[in-house]
Amino acid sequence: MKVGITGAAGHIGTTLREGLSKDHALTMYDIKNVAREPDAAIKSILIDLTLSERIQGLFDGLDAVIHLAAVAHPRALWDSVLKDNIVMTHNVFEECRRAGVQRIVFASTNHVLHGHTMGPEPDTLDADFYREGKPLLTLHTPPAPDSLYGVSKLFGEDLGRYYAHRFGLRFVALRIGWTIREDDPSIKRGTPAEDYMRAMFLSKRDCVTAFSRSLEVEMASGETVVAFAISNNSRRLFDLEETRKKLGFNPADNAEDYF
Repeated sequence: MKVGITGAAGHIGTTLREGLSKDHALTMYDIKNVAREPDAAIKSILIDLTLSERIQGLFDGLDAVIHLAAVAHPRALWDSVLKDNIVMTHNVFEECRRAGVQRIVFASTNHVLHGHTMGPEPDTLDADFYREGKPLLTLHTPPAPDSLYGVSKLFGEDLGRYYAHRFGLRFVALRIGWTIREDDPSIKRGTPAEDYMRAMFLSKRDCVTAFSRSLEVEMASGETVVAFAISNNSRRLFDLEETRKKLGFNPADNAEDYF
């Protein structure tokens, strides 16, 4: 497939560039350089996607777009959330529609549900969640965003549903856990974020698999799939059964193996 990746200079973009380039023809988009050592086989375009007048024609010829570009922090303030997560997401989806892109894979977040499980801060876990034996959260659990960032990702999910229903695009929203450059969740050992990391860890290997399945799973025109993208963590908060069925995503790694 011919696949565009927005926000390609970020951590997940870098992971996907390395993991998807063997099977797909990639075009990378970001406001900054994607790599210090560019790969001649991968097209890279510097672009500010918040400027709608700059992006017409940008996605012509693509089969799919992976939309990662965003301010990706639960403590982000409204001005940046509005510009980078609301306006930019609309610009990208609208250009996908205009260009005839068949599929959008949207980087949503676990933070759309973390209000159910949050401790004192968005990167901590309610200590009573496990002790009280609460059921795992499912894809049918009502949203409970923990931040304006989480709210903006719910907007992206609903905007994708609209574009699928109205214009026939195939739309996948991945509610991503916590993936880090070090690919080792034990770096949070002894910190307030340890329990949340053990629940939400997404390894690089599983990250690539989740996005690969999102590109390749068979979908009808106008269909929407929402799925969890976390590793097979023993302490996970999310029930992965429906994700396995709908996306064919079977994560291989477990945060507990690192502790």
